Amino acid sequence: MSTDRVVIVGAGQSGGRTAALLRQEGFEGEIVLIGAEKHAPYERPPLSKAVLKGDKPAEECTLYAPDFFAEKKIDLRTGVTVQSVDLDGKSVTLDDGSSLNFGSLVFATGGVVKRLPLPGADLPGVHVVRTFEDSAGLGQDLKPGSRCVVVGGGFIGLETAATARQIGCDVTVLEGAPRILGRSVPVEVADAVARLHAEKGVKTILNARIAGFEGTDHVTGVKFEDGSVLPADSIVIGIGIAPGVALAEAAGLVCEDGILVNEFGATAREGVYATGDCARGFNPFYGERIRLESWQNADMQARAVARSVCGHPEPYAPVPWLWSDQFEWTLQTAGLPSRADSVIVRGRFEDGSLVFLCLADGKLVGVAGFGLVSTIAKEVKVAQMMMERGINPDPAALADEAQPLRKLMKGG
Repeated sequence: MSTDRVVIVGAGQSGGRTAALLRQEGFEGEIVLIGAEKHAPYERPPLSKAVLKGDKPAEECTLYAPDFFAEKKIDLRTGVTVQSVDLDGKSVTLDDGSSLNFGSLVFATGGVVKRLPLPGADLPGVHVVRTFEDSAGLGQDLKPGSRCVVVGGGFIGLETAATARQIGCDVTVLEGAPRILGRSVPVEVADAVARLHAEKGVKTILNARIAGFEGTDHVTGVKFEDGSVLPADSIVIGIGIAPGVALAEAAGLVCEDGILVNEFGATAREGVYATGDCARGFNPFYGERIRLESWQNADMQARAVARSVCGHPEPYAPVPWLWSDQFEWTLQTAGLPSRADSVIVRGRFEDGSLVFLCLADGKLVGVAGFGLVSTIAKEVKVAQMMMERGINPDPAALADEAQPLRKLMKGG
């Protein structure tokens, strides 16, 4: 096992986990973990929910106790930016002009929040949700009775909309597509999510065409292409992230919707790896490269990279899983439900329990559960296990709610 220095660029969840897992896997060399934010590594999912609502202090989102990195002899450098990477010379240059040599390099540069290049987009009161500071700033604007407009009907937009509504805001979601969650789940799932939001008082405008944002010292509204204006006291741009590849691309790595890596997290350059939101890895289970934005992937791909660095690689071939909490309900998905050409629905909205079995050419390719977590989590897990084991029950059996999924899994 090499004991050369490992430099990890990016101190988010995946970078922090990579550093910790290197020690767990037995790496004894120097580890330098570099993060542009001033905080120790933390989890981002609570930022649009518990942290934003004030139910969870930001410091409780950190991955580890304050003294963890020092105890593990991990050199954590926060508030530091890597300016450039020299792959041939095996060094990185920091924002203070100093440089660090490395034996192995890990890109954990995460995602770059997408913004709208429209007039007024830089006004105070126009927010994104990506960091502690973002969540805190938005939280100051969300007051009971205030008008909050959320641009984007994907996961982050809908989570933020639900939280704002729970705070007591008048909430409107603007989605440019004909439906919400268009890139993530089939229409049947999206319709159920839309129904919950409508019943909770969230207004949704589809096919929205935004021309810009109104206001002088603070945002006052959204202006549409037809000239109409929707008044707003705060606006959240929740249209997703792009992979953070600028540094890797400038260094000469191949990037196509993410830094390209194999199933072990390794790039085409020896000793250079990538993990998390910035990485697009080959998944042997699907036989293709897939970039995943999820808590699970940030954690598990980090494990694959740590093992590779330590010289005992194991392929990372997940059936993806993610969750999104909205109001008291949760949306959990496994597999690739967006690829379905037909959907079998089990359960009823009225009972707070819906399971959507997503098929392509009669084969189970994904599952989505939407409801109270206690009613759908086990069913989603069983369907995930079916996919992992290559079990494909007859669609008629899947549609028969008298037959439990677990029984169908055991029966093959």
